[in-house]
Amino acid sequence: IGKAMKLGLCLFLVLGIASVKAQDDDDVEVFDVDEIVEDEDEYEVGPAADVETAFMFPDYPDKKLELGEIIKVLFLVDNRGEMGYNVTHVFASLRSPYDYNYYIQNFSIMPIGLLVPPGHQASFEYLFKPDVTLEPTEFWLTTEVLYNSSADRTYKTAVFNGTVELVEKNAEVDVRRFLKYMFILAVLGAGGYYAFNLSSPKKSKSGQSKNTTAKSEVEEEPLDLRKQARAQDGSVVQRAVRRKTSKKKKGGK
Repeated sequence: IGKAMKLGLCLFLVLGIASVKAQDDDDVEVFDVDEIVEDEDEYEVGPAADVETAFMFPDYPDKKLELGEIIKVLFLVDNRGEMGYNVTHVFASLRSPYDYNYYIQNFSIMPIGLLVPPGHQASFEYLFKPDVTLEPTEFWLTTEVLYNSSADRTYKTAVFNGTVELVEKNAEVDVRRFLKYMFILAVLGAGGYYAFNLSSPKKSKSGQSKNTTAKSEVEEEPLDLRKQARAQDGSVVQRAVRRKTSKKKKGGK
């Protein structure tokens, strides 16, 4: 966009020369541009050679348009010729980014009726609202302007013809992210609780086996002591018997 056209758009933001608003979704028309032109011989598919146009998304300079929100587009028509032009209509449509001939959503065609004398500029705005049920992804947006020359010829200019990204409103995105995180935390918590319940019986069994082993060791220790005591008692008895026997033998001699 040239400096003069940028200046014209900036002045429009302050002055607001004209305003055109698309109808609500329930009232959107499926339009045919050819029905507007009475004589096909006087209809030029392309723009006039001495007319330049520019556009601006003042609220969405990054072309990321919010679903379900009213989108404002500013148009500037610069007449550099020697005859006047009458801007008659403006319209827009969303199309598939893969097939330009496949329409996703048609917005209302709106009358303008704005005369642009030779050597002058005119600015106006067009409002439309993408359907909130559309998928948040890239679409092809086409915004076109119809205008007549003083020689009764009709021209059409695609002021904007390119891809835009439709995004969800920030509040909806935040809520969805919150719910997503809560769901993840709930799943992790349930998984941790289930794993803990599975591991708890194993621990109790291992604890019981340890206690059983300890008890058996405690029970085995008295048996060993009893055997040792019995062995010691037996050796003492044998010694006493031997002493008595030796004494009897000595007495007998």
